[in-house]
Amino acid sequence: MGQTTSKTGPTLAEKRYKVEKPPIKRRSNTSNGKEAESKGSKDTSPKFECPMIIQPNSAETKDVAVIPTKTNNGSKHFLSRRERILLEHSWKKTRKTGSEHVGSKIFLMVLTAQPDIKAIFGLEKIPQGRLKYDPRFRQHATVFTRTFDYVIKNIDYPEKLENHFEALGRRHVIMQGRGFDPLYWETFAECMTQAAVEWEANRQRPTLGAWRTLVTTIIIYMRRGFDEENMKRRL
Repeated sequence: MGQTTSKTGPTLAEKRYKVEKPPIKRRSNTSNGKEAESKGSKDTSPKFECPMIIQPNSAETKDVAVIPTKTNNGSKHFLSRRERILLEHSWKKTRKTGSEHVGSKIFLMVLTAQPDIKAIFGLEKIPQGRLKYDPRFRQHATVFTRTFDYVIKNIDYPEKLENHFEALGRRHVIMQGRGFDPLYWETFAECMTQAAVEWEANRQRPTLGAWRTLVTTIIIYMRRGFDEENMKRRL
């Protein structure tokens, strides 16, 4: 099957919200040639077959003191401590509406914005008005919720999130045969950001800025893993 490399230029989300990409992670090799694994606790991340980020502009965060923070290993976190707290509170508040409702809202927005994605999930023949009642739709909607449950749970561990989403990006390479295009991640980023705008009622600008940063960074990690895996398969 044909293999696609995601575009190296700035994404729609990056251009719109002026995102700076996180630094490329340097990897070291072990004596037997295998890539050294990052130290840390055992990864208990959810194993998902299918998917799922944006620096706020100055107008949105002019009233927020964004203080660079460091992780346990001394590396700089892509979110300030306050932004992480805002995200934790926002997600907790959102989950009170019901986990299925949160995931369904985001997934429905994605399929509405980009109908071609329906084919990847076997939903191309389901009428728009019946989507949220379809078992497959509900299953994948739950994936979105569980993914962000995992993200918020590990919000203080950026390296763990980086490893997780790079691995998820690599797994998307095999989905190209089912019609997956890395540009679909931009659709997700836009829909996730719009969902945050709606559940925050567009009142909490610092929180919205934090969501944009988080979602954009996740997409950057997934693109990196996707491109690296594509390169390996071409060798």
